[in-house]
Amino acid sequence: MEPFRKDRLYSDLLEASAKPGCPICRVSLAFVRSYLDNTMYERVNDGEVRAELRNARGYCNTHAWMLSEGRGVVLGTAIIQRDVLNTVLEALNVEPPGRGTRHHVQELLRRLRPTAECPACVNRRVMEDIAIGTFLKYLDDPELAAALDSSDGLCLPHFSRALELVEEPGHLHRLLDFQRRALTKLRNELAELIRKHDYRFTSEGLGKESDSWLRALGIVSAERGAR
Repeated sequence: MEPFRKDRLYSDLLEASAKPGCPICRVSLAFVRSYLDNTMYERVNDGEVRAELRNARGYCNTHAWMLSEGRGVVLGTAIIQRDVLNTVLEALNVEPPGRGTRHHVQELLRRLRPTAECPACVNRRVMEDIAIGTFLKYLDDPELAAALDSSDGLCLPHFSRALELVEEPGHLHRLLDFQRRALTKLRNELAELIRKHDYRFTSEGLGKESDSWLRALGIVSAERGAR
């Protein structure tokens, strides 16, 4: 069966698996980038979107700064941030309740506290579950399996989520086998990197293990910007 006849995400996972790092992180980052771009270009004036962002007090730190990486986002970002700041200023416009400074502060904090989660985080989790479901479905696909064999495996957060979502015994077996092999390979590369930092072996020069420490950061803690 050709990739284009499979789930839409199959080809995305295949491409992501051929690159360094967790393939689910890569797909997730692409999802979020697309979501933010779509919001900036198409939905800045959508009342529901604006309400969600007001209630969340804007995007979380990670996703707020991802906006600055896009093109043509100045106007959209300015509109959204002004809206959020208007909400914050309204929250600050509260008279002291007459019961002392601490009570006043507590009321201010209550009004400032977000009442909703960052919309980009919500979207990311939904799309990650879809990607992980596709990943589990095609674990025994020869082409994807070959790409996964050369990958660094899933990051620990996405591996844990895959364990929560897996249902079939065969899928669980293949998932565990894949992850053990990937983590063992990465661990061995780290060991080789450590060995070559010993003065006795520095003359050997570094090979594919040279960036293993960076890849390990992504595998243990998820790729930068993906969580």
